[in-house]
Amino acid sequence: MTEKKFYIVEADVDNNNIITWNQEIEQERKSAVFDLLNNGRFKLVNKGETGPYKLNIKLLEWKLILNIHDLCDESNIEIKLSISGVRRIIRDYQIVCDNYVEAIKTAPLKKIEAIDIGRRTIHDEGAETLLNFFKDKVELDMDTARRLFTLISIISIKI
Repeated sequence: MTEKKFYIVEADVDNNNIITWNQEIEQERKSAVFDLLNNGRFKLVNKGETGPYKLNIKLLEWKLILNIHDLCDESNIEIKLSISGVRRIIRDYQIVCDNYVEAIKTAPLKKIEAIDIGRRTIHDEGAETLLNFFKDKVELDMDTARRLFTLISIISIKI
């Protein structure tokens, strides 16, 4: 089995989670999806021949539902995880992102840099938490976990 199969070829957000986001958030969503498709590692655990994958991401009352279509054997797998344990991190991340967008408009460079460092720190904490949540179900690298955290943060805005 080759490492080249452990990636995502298609990723989308479930229609129930799509809202009208502002331009900055929509760009973040597009960027996260682009990076998911072009970088990172994603492999189902405890499955022999597997990958690549199509991924649908849904959030319902702080339950993350990943619908995964494995192109290797055309199987569909659904993974459900409670992510209420990462809720505080998501909310902190959303607040810092809002502050960052506002700071870019008027704040001095030093303040923007300080906010960005805080934003990245919270983002990494969220990605690490996701890595732990997924460890028995899906092998992810840090880049993939970061992109998933970004998408989860975006779709949780309306919750």
